[in-house]
Amino acid sequence: MARKMASGSKMSALRHRHRSSSIFRPGVMNMRCLNTRGGRLTLISGFCVLLIIIVTHNQMVYDVIVEDMEVVRYKYQADRTNYICCDMLGGLGNLLFQYAFTLAMSLRFNMTMVCETDKIQTIQQMFDIPDCADDYKGLRLCFGEGAIKNKFNIGYDSKVGNMMLKRDTHFGGYFQSWLYWVKYEDTIREHFTIKSDLKASAENYIDASLQELGVENRSSVSLVGVHVRRGDLLNDFFREHGYFVAPEEYFHKAMAYVTKRVPKPVVFVVSSNDMEWSQEVVKETNAVFLLNNTREFDFTVLTMCDHFIMSVGTFGWWVGWHIQGLVIYYNKPFRPDSELSGVVTNDYVTTFAYPKWIGMS
Repeated sequence: MARKMASGSKMSALRHRHRSSSIFRPGVMNMRCLNTRGGRLTLISGFCVLLIIIVTHNQMVYDVIVEDMEVVRYKYQADRTNYICCDMLGGLGNLLFQYAFTLAMSLRFNMTMVCETDKIQTIQQMFDIPDCADDYKGLRLCFGEGAIKNKFNIGYDSKVGNMMLKRDTHFGGYFQSWLYWVKYEDTIREHFTIKSDLKASAENYIDASLQELGVENRSSVSLVGVHVRRGDLLNDFFREHGYFVAPEEYFHKAMAYVTKRVPKPVVFVVSSNDMEWSQEVVKETNAVFLLNNTREFDFTVLTMCDHFIMSVGTFGWWVGWHIQGLVIYYNKPFRPDSELSGVVTNDYVTTFAYPKWIGMS
């Protein structure tokens, strides 16, 4: 009896070992599976999947090679126009300067302007501008060139402005001067026409806000936009780099200046990335504060004001450019002898600030 039990245990162990060994020998298991109809179908399906992967991969490689060949051929095509592009960096105001610069240079030298898709779409959220990101050959050719950098980001860099462009040209920089495109300003204004739906929403907002202040007739008051840029510029990085923010005294002086020079009662329209501070500074009862809106909406509302007080930054610059009345800017936006001062021209007051604007500190 004991012998039978031992024999049975031995057979059980052998069966267990066989089952265990088959797990580690997939070839044996697969060969057995192939003897079934389901197994053969599994193998055929796997082979088809593998074939699809190989064909698809080869097709992708083929497409890339063909595309590269087309771009190379196009590069040396004698009758094509040259391309111009610019690295578009930063927020909305920076993008507008880079777009205006590139557009003007393209018109000046009869070149085709190409843009990165995501950057141009950011601008198109506000403005009815044409698409310049749908030419993949032009994008490949232009951005494949080494970027020409401007020495001065703020103010006019004459070396860039006097360049003669005779081939595909890729620029890198901020190009913050109206002098780069003043000869094409009418075209720039056409491109920077705010979308009608944004304008309609802004008009409704202004009318409703004035009614809350007891103003029934908009034409009876002068709207003065006020843009207060603080927030991010108070961070250590920007402060150490050399950025200044406009102090409280500047806003009081600018508001008093406008109030004395316009014939109608003034209503201030305030936009800021530090609204708590702004509400402490602008304590007049005749004020509208733009709260919890998109930057596109705030921009549109401010451009519909009669006059404008800006602080620092390019967002406010472009609002001021849209304004037809008085525009006041803070004329000490950076710390002398700072890193930031190294990329600002000595004549930035006249080449960055727009003509007829009034500088204060």
